[in-house]
Amino acid sequence: MNTTQTAAQEFQPRWLYQASDGKGRPIEGFVHAKTAEEALQAIAAIQPPLSHIQLHTSGLYARAMTEMADDVLGPLDVKALRQLARDQIEALERPGLSTTLRQLLRNNRTWLLVCAALLAVALWRQWSPWAVGSLIVAMLVPFALFAYMHRFQRMYQQVLQAHATGDVPRLEVLAQRLARSAERHRFLRQPAWDAAVRVAWFEARAEGVDSVLLRLRIHPMRPPEEDEFLARTYTLPLATGDHAGFTARLRELIASRPAEPTLQLDLALGEARAGHTEEAARLLGALQSALLPPHGQAFIDWVQGLVALRNPALAGEAASLLGKACGQFLGLVRTAPGAWPSLAVCTCDYALALAWSGRTEAALAAFASVHPVARHHAEPERLALLQRELRQASAR
Repeated sequence: MNTTQTAAQEFQPRWLYQASDGKGRPIEGFVHAKTAEEALQAIAAIQPPLSHIQLHTSGLYARAMTEMADDVLGPLDVKALRQLARDQIEALERPGLSTTLRQLLRNNRTWLLVCAALLAVALWRQWSPWAVGSLIVAMLVPFALFAYMHRFQRMYQQVLQAHATGDVPRLEVLAQRLARSAERHRFLRQPAWDAAVRVAWFEARAEGVDSVLLRLRIHPMRPPEEDEFLARTYTLPLATGDHAGFTARLRELIASRPAEPTLQLDLALGEARAGHTEEAARLLGALQSALLPPHGQAFIDWVQGLVALRNPALAGEAASLLGKACGQFLGLVRTAPGAWPSLAVCTCDYALALAWSGRTEAALAAFASVHPVARHHAEPERLALLQRELRQASAR
């Protein structure tokens, strides 16, 4: 963020986007906006005009992600923001350590080349061992910083894995480590808070939602704003299969964020899973899909599949839609391990559609592939229904 930007912009989150320029070349960048609709309007106003615009930021976490990046990187000028956008898109398309190391070398090439040149001169001129050692240390500074930051990234990835697989003891240990680290590093407050809520998911299953919410309200990493607190905790009633509690809390959040399409989509999914298919279809019809991140289509297909699944005669169509959604989630988990629970729960619905359409073997295989995750994240009643249907289908 440079000094010429207005004060209003400074308090608006950044939205990552990808588009094509007039010659069809990919272009990445950020715009400042309060909502997804405003972000899309800002991108559409860029000259020369861009096409095939795709937002990669969810409004639910736009502010938190912007603050976390600013805490790590500090003030960024226009050129640095453009490079950050390219790096983030590249990481989404080609995730992995090799991509991260390539970006590290590219973004520090000037420093590394200068240090290498000075080191060559030092060896040629036979400078003192102290000087040579200092230059070697200087060259290693970017790698040391990378290793330090990567340690926290790996820790958070382990949180997502422990949450997905139901490894509660491991999850609790990692959440405590992140909380302690967040006391020293402000940029870790959001991951630490997210880890605490993931622990609360399993506590809610054992103790109920209300007592867990009371503990989360006094958690040291709790965001001060009520809607930010609600934005991360509204899903907790689903841990006990309480669809009514889930939709009530979600509608409360939507009242404070009426322009957030991802919340509207989540509500449509919640209503569909509760069997309120007419309301789910209405919510889906009012949704502006262009405002959703790329993975939004998977949730749209999921909702449409559940709506079709309410009619036994449409079980085949439901299986097609839900299978499509599962395929998209399968691609998403390669870059976002946190999507494993969504993949598992959606696959359970897919397995149910397969069973009802007479494809018992395929249903059993689909359910078996996600059971280690689904047993910790699917609603208990839904899971019991699926298991009963699979047993009956196998017996026929």
